[in-house]
Amino acid sequence: MHELHETDTAPPNVDVGHETRDISTRVVVNFGVALVVGAVIVYVGIWLVYLYFGSLADRAYPRQYPMAQVGAPPQPPAPRLQTQPREELKQMRDEEDRVLNSYGWVDANGGVVHIPIEQAMKLTLEQGLPARHGTDGSAPAALPARSSSGRTLARPER
Repeated sequence: MHELHETDTAPPNVDVGHETRDISTRVVVNFGVALVVGAVIVYVGIWLVYLYFGSLADRAYPRQYPMAQVGAPPQPPAPRLQTQPREELKQMRDEEDRVLNSYGWVDANGGVVHIPIEQAMKLTLEQGLPARHGTDGSAPAALPARSSSGRTLARPER
């Protein structure tokens, strides 16, 4: 085989080259640009159609989430949990103390009043507890029978 040296020059081959009449570079570039512009137009068109049909669906079927609360939550049924138990307990005890240590009407039409607890305890010690009428206080008139579980009364044995 023969190697080419710098001094050797090959004769120019006229048959080697590209065909300039088959395709134009300008046509290929114009087609590529038109393809990209067309893809963008199609993308924007599809996006607008999607927005249009989405708005139609939103108007026809408003979103309702059955598991999610919308707006203020409804109050649960009573009894409700205490949100401030210490303050509520303090208020309740203050109210009880006010009632237990004051005079006031329970039933004004019936003439029933309440008196301070200390006064009521003193009166109970002085007057004693009321007893049932018709007994001498030694033994009750009737006791629940053992076999009746307290449903019927029997005379006490003497």
